Amino acid sequence: MLTVTDEANSYALISLASAKTALGIAGTAEDAVLGDLIDRASDVIARHCNRVFASETVTEQFRLDRWRVDLLLSRYPVASIVSVVEGGVTLSATDYEVDPSNGLLSRLYDGNPCWWPLGKTVVTYSAGYALGDMPHALRQACLQLVKAYYIGADRDPLVRSESVTPMSSASYFVGDAEHLPPDVRGLLKQYRRIR
Repeated sequence: MLTVTDEANSYALISLASAKTALGIAGTAEDAVLGDLIDRASDVIARHCNRVFASETVTEQFRLDRWRVDLLLSRYPVASIVSVVEGGVTLSATDYEVDPSNGLLSRLYDGNPCWWPLGKTVVTYSAGYALGDMPHALRQACLQLVKAYYIGADRDPLVRSESVTPMSSASYFVGDAEHLPPDVRGLLKQYRRIR
């Protein structure tokens, strides 16, 4: 069970200024529209990857029915561990270590790996990215999606090509559940959480 204790101010993967620069937009007339597109693209990416990318502090509870070598935290990258409470006892920072990149939390005894015992363990930690620290591939994926939404606002988003002749025809893009273009899916592949 995971509870957010300090929620992110924004879940946007890119800034408004980045989107405006990429689209060549000056002035503030399009700010509201672009802000909505950024939020929409960021949400689609987060759902596709099954992750929350924005930095938040969370409390995650584990009820172990068997001994385990590692606990797999739901959020990553892990910025810091606030506390680990095992069976009602708060552990010291020398009693565990975390791999920040993937959220693997290991139990230590005298500096050596050991098992997490049966019962309840509660971990409070901060994880995710600040807006300015988003990985380049995530930012690029969001930017490409925002551009696609902005440019395609007045047309059918599934039309891939049209031929205007005496016999008109059209072919349609068939994407995944979120209708992500293949280039965006490719950028996001490394960030998908499949657990």
